[in-house]
Amino acid sequence: MAKRIRNFIDRAFSRTVDLELLHRLLSPHLGQIDFDWDGLPGDDSERREAIFDLFAKADLRFPASLQFALFNISTLSTDAGARIIQEIASEAGIDVLSEYRLENAPDDLRFTPRFIALVTWLDHRPVFDRALSAAAFLAHSTKLERDADREDVEPRHNEAGVQEAFAEAARLHFASRYNGQYCDVRWLEEEDLLRVLILHGSKAETKNVDQEGAEDTLKFREIVQSTIEYDPRRGSIAVGSKSAADAKKLVRLFGEHVLGDGDIFEASAKEELYTLAPLQRLGPAFRFRFDPEGEITHVALREVRVDEAQITATGRLRRSPWFLTLGDSENALKRLKEVACDLDVADVRIVHAKIDVTIEVDDSEIVVPVTIRPPRTVSMRDHSHERLILDMLEDNDIRKRRGADQAAAAAE
Repeated sequence: MAKRIRNFIDRAFSRTVDLELLHRLLSPHLGQIDFDWDGLPGDDSERREAIFDLFAKADLRFPASLQFALFNISTLSTDAGARIIQEIASEAGIDVLSEYRLENAPDDLRFTPRFIALVTWLDHRPVFDRALSAAAFLAHSTKLERDADREDVEPRHNEAGVQEAFAEAARLHFASRYNGQYCDVRWLEEEDLLRVLILHGSKAETKNVDQEGAEDTLKFREIVQSTIEYDPRRGSIAVGSKSAADAKKLVRLFGEHVLGDGDIFEASAKEELYTLAPLQRLGPAFRFRFDPEGEITHVALREVRVDEAQITATGRLRRSPWFLTLGDSENALKRLKEVACDLDVADVRIVHAKIDVTIEVDDSEIVVPVTIRPPRTVSMRDHSHERLILDMLEDNDIRKRRGADQAAAAAE
């Protein structure tokens, strides 16, 4: 926590932040943090240096309410956080920066993600709270994915008692697993996506701490976030959680309470969701296909790992005595052919592939690294464009669409 506080105000931010905004944030806590705002130097640069020193030395003596505010503000003090804030504010018809815009200064260098998060926390708390909940769905780099065993299953979360029953089932699960009492379930609906955020306790931790100059023991239970995203269009669910066991349980609870069938996702648990067969089949000639007029502008095959592991007749993995990992800025399979010219990619197993997806966002471009590990895992650090990337992988036959024949077989 203290590290997050120290990182909130860096040199660049301390030199440009509106000091009145910062004073509004700190004023309820100045006595507790022993900081004399009125005694700051008159020179602007010296005032800012003193404020920077305050945060550079931040520790757990900061009151809990201030730590809470700074932690949440820093969570949204990223490019992705700023985008989420502005999208939610725009939907609500709010311009969070309207009071701070200067005439004839369309490109205001003050409007960094930290500035936007701070202003929204102070002046537009409902927008901030919604953005904070939305940002939780970007936190898990890898999610548990499952497909329903039949199509056109509509969630019934708006029926009387359904949300309450799911929340109680989730609370009982986490209470029995971690002996915690806190469980807060939040429902967020989009046009074609249902999202559920579950804030809950985790395994208790004990640490030795410095308590006013004396050694003491602190026992605490961290509040963590689990997320559920259900796409009725695909009949697919993605669950992000620190624990694989918790993720599997949440899949079953969602199926049982929200879709009316606790086993609806079970069949897909054993199916191959991702495959690198197209790369293996075409080798160096493989190219990712995407709409040239769409948001994706480029996809580079940055890394592949190959070995000779095989699946035996009994379904067990026979390990390879060797593996080779090779990278390239554009086409790792082409580089593999050049480096190991006697190696035929069709005769080996591609263990994983790492790609860089370039996406156009607001007249600029961002690069999202994605790792594909068959049979059921894709991970990415930035989930802001997850659905766009998954659609692209489906178009390239890397993410498998669950066919009608699979759904029918599962139903039988």
